[in-house]
Amino acid sequence: MLFQKQVPIVHHVKVGPVYFKMGLAFPELARFARPGQFVMAKPPARRIPLLRRPFSVHNLLIERGEIYGFELLYKVVGQGTHALSEMKSGDVLDVLGPLGNGFFCPQDMGEAFLVAGGVGVASLYYLGVELAKNRAARSTVFLGGCSADDILCQEEFESLGAKVRITTEDCSLGAQGVVTSLVEQALKVDGKPDMIYACGPTAMLQAVSHIAASHNIACQISLETAMACGFGVCLGCAVRKAADPGSYFHACTDGPVFDSGDVRI
Repeated sequence: MLFQKQVPIVHHVKVGPVYFKMGLAFPELARFARPGQFVMAKPPARRIPLLRRPFSVHNLLIERGEIYGFELLYKVVGQGTHALSEMKSGDVLDVLGPLGNGFFCPQDMGEAFLVAGGVGVASLYYLGVELAKNRAARSTVFLGGCSADDILCQEEFESLGAKVRITTEDCSLGAQGVVTSLVEQALKVDGKPDMIYACGPTAMLQAVSHIAASHNIACQISLETAMACGFGVCLGCAVRKAADPGSYFHACTDGPVFDSGDVRI
């Protein structure tokens, strides 16, 4: 199911120097959204941004057992997200979704590694919530960033019962280095998980994909690509197929989640 309408912002809070969390009252969309899917959104009646921007569904909003909306977690990086950051509770946002294909979770999932680089955690937290509902599933979450300011959702993941490991490049929080170094260490100490899920910068996804392949671990990656439409029309989110580099997937319709061995990034 696909929905599009102008919906009210129910909360909008700053969670870091350049990070915001926004709640939207859109129960129809939220009931169908799955971890890894995304929405296209923009402030209505504004010339900037001209086009909608893609945002991962970060979490569902639930009150008294009823789903009434969902959250976005985003980083201010340009004019579009700057315009979004200026909106307040009660303002209206034009939203289209849910779009794309999300993460696949096997029924017999035992151990899962969730690897997030910066705001890549936006799509992985909802996945963590769903994994926590499976009592047989155990999650280890790896959060990486340039500094402590880029580490998001640590307490939220810990409240789900997940083990959280942190690395920052400037050593302001957790271990120093890149997040994939922690993944390699965990594989040596804890053994192989049943699945690795990852979202973050391209270089990080390349490293995670290599680690998964070298250890023969199933791996799903969520690509952070530029999108103008969300329907595969603009061709702005083309991703090379690993099996045939002359052919392409569209991240918006074939992804944004892919088996890591299926794409060349």
